[in-house]
Amino acid sequence: MANQYGSSLHGGNIYGDGIQTKIKYDFSVNINPLGLPKPVQEALLDSVASWKAYPDSECRELTKKLAKHHKIHRSHIVCGNGAADLIYRFAGWMKGRQALIPVPTFSEYERALGAFGCQVRHWHLREEDGYSVNISQLAEELQEGEILFLCNPNNPTGQAVHREEVEILAKTCRKKRGFLALDECFCEFLPKPERYSFIERLSHYPEVMIFRAFTKSYAMAGLRLGYVLCGDKTLAERLRGIGQPWSVSAPAMTAGMAALDMEEKDYLQQARELVERERQYMKNELTRMGFVVFFSQVNFLLFKDVEEEKHGNLWEGLRERGILIRDCSNFPGLKPGTAPFLYHYYRIGIGSKEDNEQLLKNIQEIVRKE
Repeated sequence: MANQYGSSLHGGNIYGDGIQTKIKYDFSVNINPLGLPKPVQEALLDSVASWKAYPDSECRELTKKLAKHHKIHRSHIVCGNGAADLIYRFAGWMKGRQALIPVPTFSEYERALGAFGCQVRHWHLREEDGYSVNISQLAEELQEGEILFLCNPNNPTGQAVHREEVEILAKTCRKKRGFLALDECFCEFLPKPERYSFIERLSHYPEVMIFRAFTKSYAMAGLRLGYVLCGDKTLAERLRGIGQPWSVSAPAMTAGMAALDMEEKDYLQQARELVERERQYMKNELTRMGFVVFFSQVNFLLFKDVEEEKHGNLWEGLRERGILIRDCSNFPGLKPGTAPFLYHYYRIGIGSKEDNEQLLKNIQEIVRKE
C-alpha cells in the first residue's frame, strides 16, 4: 500500500520501493536510539545452539519474568509475535463488534478489526488542539458495548494522557459495557512512565487490556516480541488459545528475558535523557526552517511541511539522498493538501545526535534547494 511517493503503510521499508537508492538513515521508525543492548546481544549469541529445539509455546520463563517485572500474575499475560500479533488475536475474539478509535493513530487497530468484520468509528483529534486527546469528550462519545482503542502515548503524535485520565475511560467502558484496549508500546520513552501507565490499576478493571512490546524500547524490531496484560485472566486464556503455537521464537524469548534481567533502568533512563535532549533540539531546528512541529513527549516528532510548493516533496527529496522519514498520508486526519495549497505531514524518529544532524543538514539543503 503506497502513495505516489512510495510511502508504505508503516515505516522501516528499507528493502526497496522502486527507487534504487541505498538507505543510509532510517528515521521512519521509532526505536530506541541506543540500539540493541549489549547484554541482549551476548545472550542471543550464547543461545544459538539451543535454536534447534522448538520454543516453549507457553513462554513459561518469559511470562514468569514479566509477571515479576509488572507485579501481575502470569496467568494474565500473553506473549506474541510483536504487539500486532496480539492486536489481531483480540480483534478475532471481538469479531463483529463496533469500535471507536481516536485518529490519527496506529493503523493496525483498524486493519485488524476490519479483518474480522468489526465496524470502526473514527473520533478525530483536531489540529487546532495540537492533536491532544480530550478525555471527557472521548468518554462521552463512547457508545454502549463499544471497544475503545487508545494509543498512549499516541503514534504518530507522541502525546500521552495520565493514568487518572485513562481511568475515566476505564470506568466509562465498565458503565457502558464496553472494552478498553490500551497500547503502551511507547510508554517507556516518557520522562516519568509510571505517571502514565495503567498497569498498576489493571487488576481493578477486567474490561481493560494493555499491549506492550520490546520492539521499540529495547530496539529489537527484527525479533518480534510483544505481550498483552489482561485485567481478566479469562480473556488471556482465550487470546492464548486463538494464536498459533510457537508464535514467539526461541531467539525472541531469549532476548526478552535478557532485557528483563539486565540493569534495564540505566539503559532506558539513558535513552529517555537522549531522546528528551535531541527531540527538543530537532523541534527547534525544524521550527526555525519553517515547519509546523507538534508537541511530543516521546521518541518521535510529527510535523507539517506548509511550504512544499517552494521546495518540493520532502519525503521524495530525502529518499533520493538515502534517508527515510515517515510520510503520514495514510493516517486518517493527516491527508496531504492539494494544489494550490500543497502540504504533507511527516513523522521522524529521534536518533543519535550525529544521525539527527545529518537529517537536519539534508532537510536544510532541500529547503534551500542546494
